[in-house]
Amino acid sequence: MDNNGIKQRLDAYIAENFLEEKKIPANDAYKCYESFAFGGSHFCRKINFDKIFEKNKDETFSEKMTRLVEESGEKNSVIYKRAQIDRQLFSRIKKNKDYQPSKDTAVALALALKLNLSKAKDFLASAGYALTNSSKRDVIISFFLENEIFDTDLLNDYLYEYKQPVLFGR
Repeated sequence: MDNNGIKQRLDAYIAENFLEEKKIPANDAYKCYESFAFGGSHFCRKINFDKIFEKNKDETFSEKMTRLVEESGEKNSVIYKRAQIDRQLFSRIKKNKDYQPSKDTAVALALALKLNLSKAKDFLASAGYALTNSSKRDVIISFFLENEIFDTDLLNDYLYEYKQPVLFGR
């Protein structure tokens, strides 16, 4: 398939899945993603981000945490105690699907859920966080997850030893 054919298929896909056509006054055409005229009437294609989101959304952090707790087969109390967070915070996260935890809370829950590094990275990403190799703290946390060492107290000891902020600033 030549480049022109690919462009036509891509344009058709975008138009079908992500764009809405709206009649607009001619002087507003410049505000649109793409503007074109048919017989004197102007149309505008606007990107429909709600549609894109609905087609591509993942579980929220809350939904993912709830599912992982259920899959673990452990009681909620075991998980929040192991994460060293209080019952009220754990309950708030569970009840509010849009809850945005701190990175420390997300890391502590990943450890409490005994997630391997790959699953922990996915879990943290659902809260908008990442573990990077450009942060000594993240490298230490990654090491613990990769080696399935889920002890937050031991992690904090090593973070402290390497002069990195400990979980929850303790």
